[in-house]
Amino acid sequence: AINLLENGTILFPNDQQILFESAILLDKKGLQDKAIAKMEQILEFSPDHPEALNYIGYTWADRNINLDKALAYVKKAVELKPENGYILDSLGWVYYRMGRFDEAKVQLEKAVRLAPDDPNIYDHLGDGYTALHEFDRAREAYGKAMELFEEAGQKTAVKKKIDALADGI
Repeated sequence: AINLLENGTILFPNDQQILFESAILLDKKGLQDKAIAKMEQILEFSPDHPEALNYIGYTWADRNINLDKALAYVKKAVELKPENGYILDSLGWVYYRMGRFDEAKVQLEKAVRLAPDDPNIYDHLGDGYTALHEFDRAREAYGKAMELFEEAGQKTAVKKKIDALADGI
C-alpha cells in the first residue's frame, strides 16, 4: 500500500488526498518523520489544511519538540474546525506539554465531549488531571481510557498510571 501511494504521489504530486493518505499510512507504520514531510507538502499547496496542521502539531507535541510552532499549527487547525474533538485534543496535548495544565484541561474536557469514544483523549485528560492533582478525576478518565482501549499494551500503560495514583503520586 505504501508503494502504491508513493507511486501515486509521483504521478500526482499535487494531489492532497493521495499525500494525506500516504502520510497516514506512513504514520501507522511508525514512520512519523516521513509522514510529517508529506503533511508539510500538503501545507505548501494548502496552508489551511486543518488535518495536516493538526497532524504536525500533535506529532511535535507528542515528541515534546517545537512546542511553540506546534501550538501555532494546532490553534490554526482549531480556527478552521472548532468543533473537532481530535483537534481540540491536540490543542490540549500541546498545552499539557508546555506545562499549561489549566488550559490543557479546558481543551481536553471539550475534546472528550466531542469525541467520547476515543481512549487517547481520556488518557490525555487523565494526564491533565494528574498534573493538576485532581486524582479522583484522573482515575475516572484513565478508567474510561482502559475500557475503550483494545490493545493489551495500551491497557497496561494506563493501568500503570492508575496504579501510580493509588501509590500516591
